[in-house]
Order: sequence, then C-alpha cells, then structure tokens
Amino acid sequence: MSPKAKDILRRYIVASVGLVFVALGVALSIISNLGTAPLSCPAYVLNLEWPVLSVGTFTLLVNMLYLLFQLLLLRKNFKARSLMQIPASALFGYLIDGCLWALSWLHPGTFAARLGLTVLAALVTAFGVSIEVAADAWMLSAEMTVAAFCQVFRTAFSPVKVVMDSLTVVIAALLCLLFFHNLFGAGTFTNLGDVLLARTPGVVIGLGTLLLAVLPGAMMRLTDPFVARLRGKSGKDARTGR
Repeated sequence: MSPKAKDILRRYIVASVGLVFVALGVALSIISNLGTAPLSCPAYVLNLEWPVLSVGTFTLLVNMLYLLFQLLLLRKNFKARSLMQIPASALFGYLIDGCLWALSWLHPGTFAARLGLTVLAALVTAFGVSIEVAADAWMLSAEMTVAAFCQVFRTAFSPVKVVMDSLTVVIAALLCLLFFHNLFGAGTFTNLGDVLLARTPGVVIGLGTLLLAVLPGAMMRLTDPFVARLRGKSGKDARTGR
C-alpha cells in the first residue's frame, strides 16, 4: 500500500472514531429524555411514530434527504467524492443504534442525573466533532449541506449552521404536532414542567435540545486543543491539521 493510500485509510479510520463519539452523544441525549440534539430531532420523532424502524435507520434516511438537497443546490458542481456521505451516514446510523443498545441498562431517575447525561452528551459530541475535523475525511450530510449552501450563496458557515439547526427543530416540532398533537414529543404533557423536568417519557424537544445546540460548540474550545495534543500538533492548528 502506498504512503498516500495509508494516509487516506488512517484519516477515515480516525474520522470513524469521531463518529462513534458523536453517535454516543446522540444516544445519551435520547436516554436523558430532556431533548435531543437539533439535527437528531426529526429522526427521533419519526422513530417514536414508527418504532418498527430504528433511530439509526431514520437518521440514514434523513441524511439521504440532505444529500438530495445538496444535489439540487450544487448540480454540476456536486463532486463524486461527496457520495462518501452515504457510507458515513449508514455507519453513523448503525453506531447510534449500537450505542442505544449498549446503554439500554441506563435509566436516569432524577432531573440531576438527566441533566448530567445531557452535559456528558454535549462533551462527547464536541470530542467526536473535533476528531472528525482533525481527520479531514468524511463528514455527515447535515454539515455537508451547510457547506453546500455556503458554497452556492457565498456565506459564512456558522450563521448558516445556526439557521439550519433552528429550521430542523421547527420541522421536528411540526412533526410532533402532526403525530402527537403537541410540540415537544410523544408523551402526554400537561404543563411545561413535564417537558423541562422530563416527567413524561418521549421528550424530543426540550431543555436538552437547547443545551445541545449551544454546549458542543463551546466545549470544542477545550476538545480541539486536546485532540491536537493527541495528534502532536498545537491547538492553534487543530482545525487545519497544519
């Protein structure tokens, strides 16, 4: 195997490790019942309505919709290597299901425990994303869709990411309204406390959703330099790998 091929293989293996941590973050957020990360909300809503398909399977299907949107946006500028999103999304879906199965014994009984799981979910998500960025290999379809939008409309990544996360939560809330006749999830909610304190199972959009929209990005200020040290590079160059 040539040195270039070895380097490509190494980068994709490292990126896959990052996906493991991001999938673990999704699983922890679901188990916490305080609300899932914004980009996981639609897949979880669909799973609650049609449990015959797993969260991971719906994650793959939603990501394929993102891929279709990229094709419509980029058209002839869509690059063949972007099709690597398909195996990445499939792997990510399997990892989410695997993490949920491995953590099926975990049943947080108090609000403090649920909040702790949400913060842990944010931390492992930040760590996983830092690893993905450092690997410079495949990325998930949601981020690639944001990048495609930025490429077409020549705008910055961060504000588009915020808009996309917000739009995804709105879509998930509308799906909840359609399926469960409330904006928060599959449970029967008598007041806002049932949602915020996770008194009822099946919370999709809640306090955890807000925390997971904000905390991972902030925590990457810690995880980026840590991953850079693991790779033997300075924290300043963690995102570029140079």
